[in-house]
Amino acid sequence: MAKLGLRYIWFKLALIAGSVLGLLLLLQSFFTYYQASRGLVVEELRREAQRQVFSLGREADRLEIREPNGLGPVLEQLRQESANKIAWIRIVDTERGVLALAGNPVGPPFSPASLRPGVRADESRPDVRETEGGRVLVTALPLRMRRGGPRPGETAKPEPKRDPSTRPERWVEMALYLDSVSAAFGPLLTNLILSCSAALGLVASMVLIWLRFPNYVRGKQLEQQTELARQVQMDLLPPADLSFSSVDVAARCIPAWQVGGDFYDVFSTGDGHMAIVVGDVSGKGLPAAVVVGLLLGAVRASSWMGGGREHEVSSGRLSELLRTRTSLERFASMFWCYYEPESRILRYVNAGHLPPLVVKQSAAGKPEFERLQEGGPVLGVLPQADYQQGKSTLCAGDLLIMYSDGVVEATNSSYEQFGEERLLTVIQEHAARPSAEIRDAILLDVHSFLDGVPAQDDLTLVVTRILPA
Repeated sequence: MAKLGLRYIWFKLALIAGSVLGLLLLLQSFFTYYQASRGLVVEELRREAQRQVFSLGREADRLEIREPNGLGPVLEQLRQESANKIAWIRIVDTERGVLALAGNPVGPPFSPASLRPGVRADESRPDVRETEGGRVLVTALPLRMRRGGPRPGETAKPEPKRDPSTRPERWVEMALYLDSVSAAFGPLLTNLILSCSAALGLVASMVLIWLRFPNYVRGKQLEQQTELARQVQMDLLPPADLSFSSVDVAARCIPAWQVGGDFYDVFSTGDGHMAIVVGDVSGKGLPAAVVVGLLLGAVRASSWMGGGREHEVSSGRLSELLRTRTSLERFASMFWCYYEPESRILRYVNAGHLPPLVVKQSAAGKPEFERLQEGGPVLGVLPQADYQQGKSTLCAGDLLIMYSDGVVEATNSSYEQFGEERLLTVIQEHAARPSAEIRDAILLDVHSFLDGVPAQDDLTLVVTRILPA
């Protein structure tokens, strides 16, 4: 049990680790989706800004505008055409500041000084600002315009040479609404749904297992206790094959569950008598197994082989014991007998059990059957129940076959029972064989009749051959 408890501790730790892993996977899925979708939005807005700046340059060329100061009307027209996308546009010169503007800008204009060394403006960190119309992404792109030429009839004046590093730069600062993007998030959203479903499934399974864990532990403990009870019950039963000077016994008890309510016992007494007991307690499982242990102990402790009266009184005491010490639904049928080798008389009391069969050989060599029915009601039902001892004279070679109702009531898939007729047929075919072979033949025929259908009741069979003196 200590090893089992340690195993359960590790199992609980594994459940906790699985739940934490599922939550981390869920958070990671949302974080990844947020980062990836934000990156897609930024890239789409930057491409849109590039398209707009390209359109601006083309329109300036068409209108032959050579100076940024004259782009104000073009900027306003461009913003009006894309009012749901563009919040403002302004052209910024590194020396003279804002040269042209359309819209209502928020915040200071773009300055190349804000860039990190070696980073272009179109690769810079996104600048997201809050406006009255919503959040916008501010993008700065270089403005490329044709330089103005001389007027007709004038000679072009040479421009003074300037260091390229000190030449003023012109930028188009464009603010685009974040909610205007139409990036395709289908595959990304599908991946999010799958990841979240897997994470939620993992967490849900861990929670479900955690909730069911106490029942699982109780079930395992009950399974261990049931297995222990089965071992104890099997230890209480005598070996399957027993041979004495006066009888040869072959028995088998097959529970329908791990533990059952059928039982048998075979033992000899100091005066040479052979006691044989077969019983069937109502119900199955542990409650029935407890009653089985009670009856086996009482049978061994009772002095019921001293004569007919003692046998009958002991049967009544057993019935009263069950009636007063167990619940109403607990009762038992039992056939208990003892064989006197010197007189070859079998003395018995049948307490509501299926009548055992005495198989004798007739003068014609055919088996003849005698049913042992003398006795009384089942044990544990009627108060002050009366029982009568019966007897049967046996000869060498005779068979005594005792069985429980699970043998004749075995039901196949066609809802047909094995029945007593089939049992008698098998006994007739194998009556001359040893006890163990007869037992095995009967059980084999029962299992063949069931054809794979699990038995619904315990199967108990005791075959006894009377040996010559």
